[in-house]
Amino acid sequence: MSLLRWFYQLSWKKIMGFGIFLLLVAVIPISIQVATNQTRTRSEAALIHPSVQPVTDRFETPAGPPKIYLVDHFFGKVGDSVLIHGENLGGIHPQSAVYLAGTKIPHENLVSWTGSYIEFKVPEGAKSGIVEVNILGQKTSWPGMFFVTDEYTEAELALTKNQNIPNVANLTATNIQSAEEILVWLLIFSGDGGLTISPLNATITEQNIINLPIGKVYELKLTNLNEKGELLKIVKGEKQMVGIARAEISRADNTLIPVKSNPLYVSF
Repeated sequence: MSLLRWFYQLSWKKIMGFGIFLLLVAVIPISIQVATNQTRTRSEAALIHPSVQPVTDRFETPAGPPKIYLVDHFFGKVGDSVLIHGENLGGIHPQSAVYLAGTKIPHENLVSWTGSYIEFKVPEGAKSGIVEVNILGQKTSWPGMFFVTDEYTEAELALTKNQNIPNVANLTATNIQSAEEILVWLLIFSGDGGLTISPLNATITEQNIINLPIGKVYELKLTNLNEKGELLKIVKGEKQMVGIARAEISRADNTLIPVKSNPLYVSF
């Protein structure tokens, strides 16, 4: 009671001052924690998260020609981070560079560079195109297309979980009215075994399995597409993690429709 009586006798100025003091006491530890944590620019598009190293001058001498296994993810907006997974990528070097649609990625947009992966941020003015590396004069590129997306990108693919049946999801598509064919990679990046894939509102015209050091890829070509709906039924193993690692939607004239995947990080 004496504490309560003391509080009521305080002036409003003293009460406000006391409140501000308490706020500062609460905020300072949070500010210290934020300041000591490393700022990350990674897009949640990334399926596979390596132990990221900062850009340094350390160079890993390549044991052979460079290889790119995956551009993770296959789309992103300006400022998003993109991961190139591969081998014999070396590191920062005056004679090495990364290109998107034929344009060199500026040094300030490089986040990490090791012998097995490169991370860069999509620069201002970037255009959709092929991702290529030049390591000491040896070039290689990823076979897929990287799409620079924005708020106007409408075509979308997703893995939608079946709420009633565990380990089952449908590959769904929206805003693909002019699509003639879809090429899609389903990547198993954790767990053993394979997938069971059944067509729903699409025809599978081609199916290949690609074994990569980072996982197993099911490469599918689909036609007779439903403009908006479920294209495939996918059944995975108990401990598997699966995501959409590449997607290209082509029109009848063979031009590509920019496409994104939502959510960015997908598994079921």
